[in-house]
Amino acid sequence: MSKGVVIFVEGDTEEEFFAKMLDIIHDLCDGGRFPLAKVVVRNLKGFGKYKSKAQRVFTNEILSRNKGVTFTVILCHDTDVFDFSPKPPVNWTEVKKILRENGAAKVIQVKAKRSIEDWFLKDMSGLCKYLGLPNGTKCSGENGQKKLGNLFRKANRVYIKGNKVVGLVDALNVRKIMTVICDDIKPLCKALGIKCSGDKC
Repeated sequence: MSKGVVIFVEGDTEEEFFAKMLDIIHDLCDGGRFPLAKVVVRNLKGFGKYKSKAQRVFTNEILSRNKGVTFTVILCHDTDVFDFSPKPPVNWTEVKKILRENGAAKVIQVKAKRSIEDWFLKDMSGLCKYLGLPNGTKCSGENGQKKLGNLFRKANRVYIKGNKVVGLVDALNVRKIMTVICDDIKPLCKALGIKCSGDKC
């Protein structure tokens, strides 16, 4: 039976960023191709009704259109709302359970510590160039999302989490970011069937 990977993300910016990462990882594969039958990225548009949406998309769309493929499901998300909220918006144990009950061979998590904005801030030169700010511009804030929002405000622009920001991901040196966050994305690389190391990224 063929193997595949489904990558669930929570917003438009995340979808674009993970697609860019997949392009880079694809180029690192032997022969320039994934050793998998299918790789799918799906945007669940936030955490609202996450469990039911993931189940519905996986069962009705992914499995029904890919007969004979066994899928590993990767749940990609920020950690901040789970580290500090007394009532986290998603019970990951329940999500994993229902996906396995509906045919997932394995369900794993890829966590952006604390948020994907913290990943973006690993390439400050790319962000400054994108926003037309002097290289070395400082940004402040109590977390990655607020730091990025404050950086956008310095350029008289607005950053809204989850919404597509045209040109942002293309302006980032995603390969450089991958090198820094290598430990965070190792579960993704492993699921895709390749070895990932900081020097290789």
